[in-house]
Amino acid sequence: VPIEVQQSVMVGPDGTEWSDASSMMTDYQQQQMWYAPMTSLASPMEPVFMVAIPTGPFMMPAGMPSVSDMDDAWYDQYYGGHWVAGHHGENGRWGNWRRNEGYQVSPVLRRIWDADENVTLAEVLDVLMDVALDRAGAAWICERVADGDQTTAEYVMFGAQPHVLALAVHEFGREVVTALIERASPDTANNLVSQLFGHLLDLSRHPHGCRVVQHAIEHCPKELQGPIQEELRGEVVSCIESAHANFVIQKCIQSLPRLATQFIVQEVSEQAVYLARHRFGCRVHQRILEHASESDVKSVLAEVMRSRNPLTCDEFGNYVVQHILEFGSSDLQEAVVKTLLSDIGGFGSHKHSSNVVEKAMAVVPGARDRVIDAILAHRGARSPLAALAASKYGNFVIQHILEDCTIGQKQELGDRLRALGSVLRRGFGKHLLPLLGKGETRLGGQ
Repeated sequence: VPIEVQQSVMVGPDGTEWSDASSMMTDYQQQQMWYAPMTSLASPMEPVFMVAIPTGPFMMPAGMPSVSDMDDAWYDQYYGGHWVAGHHGENGRWGNWRRNEGYQVSPVLRRIWDADENVTLAEVLDVLMDVALDRAGAAWICERVADGDQTTAEYVMFGAQPHVLALAVHEFGREVVTALIERASPDTANNLVSQLFGHLLDLSRHPHGCRVVQHAIEHCPKELQGPIQEELRGEVVSCIESAHANFVIQKCIQSLPRLATQFIVQEVSEQAVYLARHRFGCRVHQRILEHASESDVKSVLAEVMRSRNPLTCDEFGNYVVQHILEFGSSDLQEAVVKTLLSDIGGFGSHKHSSNVVEKAMAVVPGARDRVIDAILAHRGARSPLAALAASKYGNFVIQHILEDCTIGQKQELGDRLRALGSVLRRGFGKHLLPLLGKGETRLGGQ
């Protein structure tokens, strides 16, 4: 029974009135009640809450105070026209099914719980939503789909198709959808994926829905080219900022044809430096470097390369610079190496840019010798070598050099380090002693 909202007063099916959700919760806190964030009937992606009290279920808008600290609370969710019950167990995760006297569990699902080998697919399809939204039930369906042929997958999809959206946003239901996309025939899979059209943006931002969209992009790229461009255009940056949708953008770059991802390249180019510094944006830059054309890479990295000095030392930007060294053109690699050599002591001693120095030595031909030459270019306590040896992060750079350099280079570095004496006797420099070999105890200044 839908709750009535009149002048900000909520009226329950038994006639009780509440002025806010908190007072309603207080009134019914001691009674057996079910609750959960769920899918709205009017808009499949609009979150609302449902509560069921002994007199019957009703709906209320999102905003109910959190009750996730209740250890043994039951909740109801409405998916595709079916009420299903779940349990919030001690592990803090929704979806652990439990028996409850106030809810009649499907006999078919109970048989799956009891590992009844005589349960048939036809029986499950009659109560598909009850089974698919349960951990054990979803696993049962996925196992049958994986072990069967395309006919089996299409048989299950016939029953699941009206509920695809509801399944896609459920912790266990989305496993059923991804299994069907993977195992069904191309035409049938495309038909299933078409049910997602119009909801791709909302699904991409959903913790479970984003996985379904990624799977669809991977297995039905041609079918999704047009809808992806239409629904995500203008929302690329906001998607990249999302903890879930950023994976969808990455999958688009990896799996869709170049022309279908031009809108992503364009929108990333407009805020390239900001995204390079972003926790999730740096990942998108990495995918562009790995999969985009050279012209697309240059358009995205034009502003990034002008800001390579600060990005090299940035918490997330350094990963973009490392990927430039590994996947960029020789011109881009040379520009980054020259930047590092301009202040090898400073970059090598920094928490983040020291990783860039090590990456350059590992992947750029000739970079290791040039770094060693820059380190040995000056002598004394203020030399790059002294700064690196005394640094928490720089001494790792020296260690890696000593582990993989020529005999002559190692001898020269060893002599210079021993001459520093006091640097190696205290602090982080002591970690270099085992790598110096003979003469390590004959330090300068002793």
